[in-house]
Amino acid sequence: MEGAVSTAFDRREVFTKLRAHDRMCHVAAYAWLEGFLAGRGQNGDGLRLLDLGCNDARDMVRVLSAGDVTAYTGVDTDTDCLAAAWKNLADSPAAADLVAADGREILAGLREAVDVIWMGLLLHHFPREEKARLFAMAKNALRPGGELLTHDPMPGDGESAEAFLARYNRVIEAGWTELTPEERRVLVAHWSRHGRHDSIDVVERLAREAGFSKVVRRRLDPDGFYALLRFAV
Repeated sequence: MEGAVSTAFDRREVFTKLRAHDRMCHVAAYAWLEGFLAGRGQNGDGLRLLDLGCNDARDMVRVLSAGDVTAYTGVDTDTDCLAAAWKNLADSPAAADLVAADGREILAGLREAVDVIWMGLLLHHFPREEKARLFAMAKNALRPGGELLTHDPMPGDGESAEAFLARYNRVIEAGWTELTPEERRVLVAHWSRHGRHDSIDVVERLAREAGFSKVVRRRLDPDGFYALLRFAV
């Protein structure tokens, strides 16, 4: 069963359905990112945006079409996703580059600082010590005045990962009717095996310890599963 679960999720059927029903709050997250960037690139230089965990970049197309970003780099370890991203970004006004790599490798070897780093559904893949390292590397990769923005499933202040996942799983089982019973099991198993969910207050502390001076948070869904966090240098 475990092999079947892994294979089913790797084929992305479940993820595709969740995106189609906006279960992971992509619409609100990218609308917020678009609004955040609006007008910030009008100083003559435009913005340099680094997208860690870019997937197929379909949600980034509208963000880039506004013209505030002049240089976009998308990073993902999945080469199939990057192949789709190249197609999705074919008409982008931003100079786009896509790289098959771990985001930490890119941050460590970055030659030119960026204005904005976007991490969509990325943080929960890392244990706490790696999150701390990721924040430190991200801060060093940003220009003065730059910002790190994240969209992620995240427990509330003081909520354990176990309680968060149990709460999440109850909602999935009760209300996500677009998924078959097997697909719901696939999703629950995926979160249980691959999630490294630290609560918002812990993530904020890690960012401040890395040198970020300001943190702004926003919840995206009424159940309190997904959050946007904004970290300023």
